Amino acid sequence: MNSALYESVSPDGPAPAASAAAANQAFDVATRFGLLPVAPHQIWVAASPLPGFETLQRFVLIGLQAQRPFLWLQSVEDAGVSFLLAPAAHFGLRYAPIDRQSMPMVMVLLPAQSGQPLRAHGQAPLVFDATSARFEQRIVEASEVEGDGVFVRQAEAPPTPGLMSRVLALQ
Repeated sequence: MNSALYESVSPDGPAPAASAAAANQAFDVATRFGLLPVAPHQIWVAASPLPGFETLQRFVLIGLQAQRPFLWLQSVEDAGVSFLLAPAAHFGLRYAPIDRQSMPMVMVLLPAQSGQPLRAHGQAPLVFDATSARFEQRIVEASEVEGDGVFVRQAEAPPTPGLMSRVLALQ
């Protein structure tokens, strides 16, 4: 990673120009797709740790044009950890307790055998808040979820304002 992002601060505080420049510099992150430049505004912070990954808090959403509507949630701290996500609507899922300003995404479960449908983990969506660049996994009761969780490609739904500006888009 770029050490400028973690520059030491003197007792008098950082130099304002240097601090502002460092905060806006992209830095390299090791990902499943190789080393990629990530801008600071593309970093998402887990509001609470993901079960089984308690030491990982910073992630980047990576979108490949050929894989839309799917996105990869890639750990910044561990290149070996990434999750395949998609908007819940593509799996026919709707959540009663989630506000409309947030974007619920679900973890995609790959089929065990060919010919089986793509499914999602419907009772534990990840909810992204583009305003704060934070996300959290919410566990919901079966009664709070509508839909069967089977993938059906849909017309692109308009993303939550600000979400796509925080996605690292690859061709």
